[in-house]
Amino acid sequence: MRSNFSRRPLHAITALLALGSSALFGFEAAHAQTEVKISIGANANMKSPLMLARFRGEGPVGSTPTDGRAIARKDFELSGVFKVADVEPLQGKPVPDPNLAGTVRVEGTMEPGEGASFLRFHGQAIDAGTGEVALDRTYPFSEGTLRETMHRFVDDVLEALTGERGIAESKIAYVRQEGRVKEIWVMDYDGENQRQVTHDRSLALSPAWAPWGTEIAFTTFKRGNPDLYLFDLVRGASYPFSTRPGLNTAPNYSPDGKWIACTLSRDGNAEIYLISRDAQTAKRLTRNSVIDTSPSFSPTGREMLFTSNRSGSPQVYVMDAEGLNQRLLTVEGSYNDSPQWSPKGDRICYAARHDGIFDVIVMGSNGSDPTQITSASGHNENPHWSADGRKIVFSSSRPGKRQIFMMNADGSDVVQLTNGGECFNPSWGPRPKNKLAVKS
Repeated sequence: MRSNFSRRPLHAITALLALGSSALFGFEAAHAQTEVKISIGANANMKSPLMLARFRGEGPVGSTPTDGRAIARKDFELSGVFKVADVEPLQGKPVPDPNLAGTVRVEGTMEPGEGASFLRFHGQAIDAGTGEVALDRTYPFSEGTLRETMHRFVDDVLEALTGERGIAESKIAYVRQEGRVKEIWVMDYDGENQRQVTHDRSLALSPAWAPWGTEIAFTTFKRGNPDLYLFDLVRGASYPFSTRPGLNTAPNYSPDGKWIACTLSRDGNAEIYLISRDAQTAKRLTRNSVIDTSPSFSPTGREMLFTSNRSGSPQVYVMDAEGLNQRLLTVEGSYNDSPQWSPKGDRICYAARHDGIFDVIVMGSNGSDPTQITSASGHNENPHWSADGRKIVFSSSRPGKRQIFMMNADGSDVVQLTNGGECFNPSWGPRPKNKLAVKS
């Protein structure tokens, strides 16, 4: 299907956009079988054993040790790195046990801190085989920041043991629909603390995080036209960014935050543009009579993935960040969309349709070895990498209505994160830049 936005009235374009980015290209029947490999049920991540001790409480700390340990346990399990076992705390100093080579032991103690409303958490990560302490750190906190403190501790442990910081402190933005209204919501990475961000009683779509993690770009119809707005999470307010005639959608920040790539149709056709963060400069990158959309920067900012139906059906393409050297990446499948680079730039995830069903595919950054990682579970779309590259968040209709799910990058350990309304368009935020905790 070769679509041309210049021949579509604006109300028809906006109606299609409201259904999601895939609707821009139509939904013709497809029966071609792909050559994509399927790895359902495979668990490529060999999990390391982790012995999580019962957290001690010293002094009047109430249920904080139990509550904090439950949060940490869930974080370790969701990391995709560890297989967690419950143990009693150590009595005395760690003693090497060669039989436990490759096993991590985590200890924790809660105690009163300075001031009536403050506490301290002392956490350790120990190599059970050698007895060596890999992490020994103290975290001052208040009762209201227990979850935040435990997330930070688990991320510190992962960084100390693997060299790659975890994603327990990160957040996920998404669209939640109630009736005809679509709003932007944000939740913790594990599905907790779900909260509504926009309150426009309109259609909000395509949230994208700024690299600094306190701003979300999104498309809204609150003024009738599909405009790009920026939401400041600190101020709790949104403001217009691009309100050009026609489409202003599919935003994606450059790694340095100086540019936002997006799709505009101000010239009558859906093309990819770069708009400076101050909204003063717009550079057109594609020039076709077809649809170009879903831009996604590489981690270096030098290249950009996008979706185009210039070959006759939606496929994944790549180009230089200046719009040069445009080339096809996907060669299998009749409908491929929503591409996104992994944080290290070595892999790409996207949604592909075969036999009328959308599934998540992961392939090499050069288009090699496409592997289907979801199957037999409704439509699976809108994939987005976590900041550590270990996880992918996506929307799925497997419960009946679309909801947000998380899985390992090989498709294993699928976890449902939302359970209300209809939820889709997830975008995984960056890891916060924290100050170091107090070392003991």
